[in-house]
Amino acid sequence: MTFKMFHSPMTAIPALLFTILMLFPHGIAKAQLVDRVVAVVNDDIITLTELQENGREFLEKIQESVPEDQRRQALREAQERILAKLIDQHLISQEAAKVNIDLSDAEFEQSFARNLEKMGVTRQELLAKLKASGLSEEKYMEDQRNQLLRDKLILYEVRSKIIITDEMIREYYAAEYAEELQDGGYYLLQMGFTWGDSEEMRQSPGLLMADKARARREAVETRQQLLDGADFAELARQKSDLPSAVDGGDIGIFQEDEMALTMREAVVKLKAGEITPVLETQNTFQIFKLLSRRQGEVVQQVPFETVKEEIRKKLFESEFNKEYRKWIEEMKKAAYVKKML
Repeated sequence: MTFKMFHSPMTAIPALLFTILMLFPHGIAKAQLVDRVVAVVNDDIITLTELQENGREFLEKIQESVPEDQRRQALREAQERILAKLIDQHLISQEAAKVNIDLSDAEFEQSFARNLEKMGVTRQELLAKLKASGLSEEKYMEDQRNQLLRDKLILYEVRSKIIITDEMIREYYAAEYAEELQDGGYYLLQMGFTWGDSEEMRQSPGLLMADKARARREAVETRQQLLDGADFAELARQKSDLPSAVDGGDIGIFQEDEMALTMREAVVKLKAGEITPVLETQNTFQIFKLLSRRQGEVVQQVPFETVKEEIRKKLFESEFNKEYRKWIEEMKKAAYVKKML
C-alpha cells in the first residue's frame, strides 16, 4: 500500500499517522500487535511483516544456531541489516517509477526461465517449495518483477558508466601477481566443500558419511569444471563454503612453512595457473589454484591471458560497489527516510 504524503518532511509523519488512524479508527492498539511500521521511505512504508518475510531464512538460522543469551542481540543486528537492504530496495523502486523504467511480460518470462534453469528446478517444483515455505506465487512473482525493474535501473544508472580498460587490467596484473611476491611465496586461490556442519549429522555416522560423500562429489565435479575452463573466482563465490568465497577464493600469499602438510605437498608441485587435486583436510575438501610463485630471484606468473577476464570482473565488481553505494547515498540524501524498528 502506498500512502501519499505532504511535500514537507516535517509534516510527513503526522500525515501518515493520520491516514493509518483513519484506516483503523477502532482497535489500533490491537492492530499494532499484529503488524507495525518499521520504516518510512518517502511515500512508502515498510512493515515488520515485510521485514520478517524478506529475512525469514536468515532469522530462522539465528534462532536455531545462536546461543540463547546472545540471540536477542543477534536478531536485532540481523533485523537492522535486513531493514537497511529493504530501504535501499524501496528507494530504487521509487526511482525506477520516477524515470519510467518498464518491464515487458516477455522480458519477465525470459528472466524467470533463466532463474529456473540456474536453480535447476521446474516451475512446478518451485511453486511446491514456495507453498511449503508459506510464500504465495503472487508475492514471489511480484518480488521478482520488482527486482528486475531495480536491476534495469541499476544497469542504466551505475553499470553502464563503469569502464575497465586493458591498461587497468595490466596494472592490476603486474601489481597483484608479481610485485607482492618480493619475499618469495605462493599466491593462491582456494575453495572448499565442508561436511558434517550440523549436530544431527555429527551424532549419526550414517548421515555424516552421506554428507561427506556429497561434499566430495561436489568438489570433484567443480574441479572438472575448472579443468574445462571455468573461472575459479566465480565458482568459489557460487559454491565454496569457506569465508574466502566472498573474495573469489583469494587467500593471498603463503610461505611454505605457513601451509599445512597436505596443502604444502600439493601446492609446491604446481606451475603458475595450475590447480591441485581435491585435498581432504579435516571436515573439508579443498582445491587450490596457484596464481604466481617466487623462488629465489625467479618469479613465475600465471599467463596474463588466462586471468585477464578474471581480473576484469574483479575490477568491475570493485568499481561497481563504490559507484552503487555512492548512488544509493545520494538518493538517501534527497529522500525522507525514518526508521522505527
